Amino acid sequence: MFVHIWRMRARKKRAADYEKFGRQVTLSSLRKIDGCIGAHFIRIFEARKPEYLWLVFWRDQKALETARTNALWRDQIKRFEAGQYYKTIPLELVCEELESFSSMATKPRRAAKPPRAANRGENRDSHLEEVSDEPEPSEEAAEESELEAEQAEPNS
Repeated sequence: MFVHIWRMRARKKRAADYEKFGRQVTLSSLRKIDGCIGAHFIRIFEARKPEYLWLVFWRDQKALETARTNALWRDQIKRFEAGQYYKTIPLELVCEELESFSSMATKPRRAAKPPRAANRGENRDSHLEEVSDEPEPSEEAAEESELEAEQAEPNS
């Protein structure tokens, strides 16, 4: 796999426009190009001025080279240059992956909805159990309590 890394410092007044361009034009174009297996558009968090990274993953070097001749790629580059988003010439690196791992980040799941009451006349919260702040006693503690209660009772 090859990674095309692109670093750019944007003009402050054009940063919002560039972010919109990156999301709507560049990502859309990359999705359609054969051999592109993923792309990350990143704003550098701690930069004093608007600065961005692109990490674009390609199946292999040939896929990246072929993409550079693709009409979608060339059109996207022309539109980028016409937008005059950058303050300095972007830095480009082409890197070959040697080894990696990844963990898929997942969105938190929504809590399950409680079941609906079968009859509209029923209390809507009838399916909820009464909750106490006190922990439930263990079986051993319950047995001990019963023994203590029996010992405390007077024998008749």
